[in-house]
Amino acid sequence: MPQVPHGWRMELTDKLAEYMQSRFWEEVFTGQRTIPDISIPVPLVCHADRMIHVIGQAYRHQVTVQGIRHGKTRDIAASLGYDELTGPTALLDGDGNIMLWYLPGALDPMHQVINSGYVNVAAYLNASQENVWESLNLLRAPLQESFRKTRNHGWRNDRILFCENADLVGSIDLSPGWYQQGHGPPNFHPEVSRLLKSGRERNGARQWVNEMSEFHALLSGTLAIIHPRIVSIMVNRATPYHTDVNGREPWLDMLVTVGDYPPLDFVVPTLNLRFRYNPGTVIAMSGSALEHGVGHTNGNRACLAYYMRHNVQQLVGVQLCPPSNLKDLEPLVNVSS
Repeated sequence: MPQVPHGWRMELTDKLAEYMQSRFWEEVFTGQRTIPDISIPVPLVCHADRMIHVIGQAYRHQVTVQGIRHGKTRDIAASLGYDELTGPTALLDGDGNIMLWYLPGALDPMHQVINSGYVNVAAYLNASQENVWESLNLLRAPLQESFRKTRNHGWRNDRILFCENADLVGSIDLSPGWYQQGHGPPNFHPEVSRLLKSGRERNGARQWVNEMSEFHALLSGTLAIIHPRIVSIMVNRATPYHTDVNGREPWLDMLVTVGDYPPLDFVVPTLNLRFRYNPGTVIAMSGSALEHGVGHTNGNRACLAYYMRHNVQQLVGVQLCPPSNLKDLEPLVNVSS
């Protein structure tokens, strides 16, 4: 694998991912003591350690799901009778394949102060819930533009699903490369999202991506642990039950919810389960296999969704990964204390 040039943002992502994976092995499998690279800011290490701790809790609380229900449902009232999970959990099928990671409390709460040994620092810029939420003000213009779209653009921008009295609403997609609508393979090639193209710097999208680079490094480190990415941002919107059609069942999509809102559930009718969806929760799941949805709520809420598209992977010739299995999380060699 070629070296990432020194000083690039991707270098921080690689070093943080390497640290988080080794630190997870240390916590779960009693590996050797892991020391973070000196280039990783101390506050970011603290956020990574918090994430690793929650992933470790989920790994130790494994639930094998039996009798998975297939097909779609529109019976929202039935979800009230589903079992509700509130603690970190890894949901598996009968073969040990991981269907869903539930990681409540994975992100630092608003205004939380981190005590990091010799240094007391406020929640790290771009990694606390509050700063993730505040960063969305950079996207105010494109979010408002998306909210003005008509229902002809599908349910993702349907005005009836949004909290119209909220200060910030909308749903946008950001990607370094995907096929534009109606311009798929084999006659066309992927392009950068419209909002990120040259000449659109004033819409705030590029600045948002730049300022959130450390936060995305944290999420990339999380994926390095739970599964070997495009960004979708939804603000103050309910999500009807659906499955995602452009991915593949083995892939884990990542959802991050932030904001300040009353109790809310993330519902998975396929499993007859609902998950307490408090701010700071991270869920990684097979969005193509599991029907899911989120209801209306008062307050302010944003969901950042990270996923990949099958046709882009095919174009670049990347080998499609198999389902994530518990064995994939184990160290490549046996470790001892």
